[in-house]
Amino acid sequence: MKIIENNNIYLEVANRNRQYLGRLLLALPFVAVGLGLMLATVEATSLECQRQTDKSVICQRTIASILGEKEDGIPGNLRSVKVDKNGGIGIVLGTSKGDVKLAPYRTFVNGEHDRNADLINAFLKDTQQTTLSVEQDDRLINSLWSGSILIGGLAIGLLAMAVPVRMSCKLDRLRDRAIIDKQYFLLGNRQTVLTLSAIERAQVRESVFVRNRQPVYSIDLVSANSKNVSLSITGKNLAEYEQIVEEIERFIKK
Repeated sequence: MKIIENNNIYLEVANRNRQYLGRLLLALPFVAVGLGLMLATVEATSLECQRQTDKSVICQRTIASILGEKEDGIPGNLRSVKVDKNGGIGIVLGTSKGDVKLAPYRTFVNGEHDRNADLINAFLKDTQQTTLSVEQDDRLINSLWSGSILIGGLAIGLLAMAVPVRMSCKLDRLRDRAIIDKQYFLLGNRQTVLTLSAIERAQVRESVFVRNRQPVYSIDLVSANSKNVSLSITGKNLAEYEQIVEEIERFIKK
């Protein structure tokens, strides 16, 4: 915190908050990962199978996501199905060309996967059934965990932008005013005006939060009604804040 002006009529102090930049940078990976996971895993997979005259089974897969739909054929003829509960794989189709994951993304394997696997197995055993259609909708469950990461990142970013970027306090003896100005990244400027003659003292306040196991400090103005008004952003330099408080005390007691 710095003294901008100090004379018999005015005393102005100000400081900038550079902490919000670090918090914004901290939020970016969470937002990026959350968005990436949402785009990659919030999908529903449909499987359409047709039994041929030679009893072989060919299948077509449709994947619906936030970005649209994509269709592709399952290579080979469908012969078996299983549910792999390891690593979020889910349904695995056994074909004449090898194993193929029904959903090309990770998900939470649950009872719906088992039920769909049972339907596919029943179709393979019932040679009288000529068509099969199943859908594996993982959009809700995958959006919960990818969305939680995204929301966490957005919350960190919003909290960073909700604290003042710059704070200043100007004591004006001519107008008998103390103007505390707070500039926010999102909210613009907010001013608090106090009667200078009603200010009893300035004091350093130790914050209940700690950063790197060190206490942080801020400066309060205490008015006659015992209401405390903060005029600084928290910082670690106690000596600097104590010096500012001394200058304010001298000014209001002149």
